[in-house]
Amino acid sequence: MVRNIVLTGFMGTGKSSVGKELSTIRNIGFIDTDEEITKQFGSINELFENHGEEYFRQCEREIIIQVAKSAEVVIATGGGAVMDPDNIKVLEGSGEIFCLTANPEEVVHRLTSSGEVGVRPLLDVEDPYDAISKLLATREDIYKQFVEFDTVGKSPSEIAHEINDFLNARN
Repeated sequence: MVRNIVLTGFMGTGKSSVGKELSTIRNIGFIDTDEEITKQFGSINELFENHGEEYFRQCEREIIIQVAKSAEVVIATGGGAVMDPDNIKVLEGSGEIFCLTANPEEVVHRLTSSGEVGVRPLLDVEDPYDAISKLLATREDIYKQFVEFDTVGKSPSEIAHEINDFLNARN
């Protein structure tokens, strides 16, 4: 079985955009776990609102187990998916995990310009910059265990090519 390429990282770092580009470059499939959650369980915002974060994380675990059974695909995970060690084990069992990074200022800029601050459940707060900084700090050690690609000042295509070059250099 050909190994998958898994993209993780904080919200707004470009996992979905880069994942689509990378799947095109490598001529393989693309799966976005957030899209799969929405298809099978409903809107992520509604899951958070009606059932809470723990229920959402349970749905996310189920989707990760499903998509990890795929072969030769790029998988974009939600930013918090790798906070669960079981998800990491499942994803590492199916492929290699790469982490996309950006500083809090860039994340705020991207999410604000795309109209997503206040729409994302964990950022529906008074001070999104503070919330992003705190969340990033709690996730930093987890993210650092994977090969990281800084996305600041780069297009999704540039980042996808960097990852592709990295993978090709090892073969």
